[in-house]
Amino acid sequence: MAQPLFGAGQRVNVAHAGRVSTPAGIYNIVRALPAEHGPVQYRIKSDTEAFERIVDESRLEAVQ
Repeated sequence: MAQPLFGAGQRVNVAHAGRVSTPAGIYNIVRALPAEHGPVQYRIKSDTEAFERIVDESRLEAVQ
């Protein structure tokens, strides 16, 4: 089982295109989702949106 690269509260950039339409930009990690099958996934939230999104770890980059 893969360990999450990002932790709650960390800021990340959604940069890579995916199946689901998640706009590129800066988001906050809400939490890593339990690993079942497939890639590590996270709940993320933008400061400009009232809802959370779920994205694969491969689409995220750490913000310095």
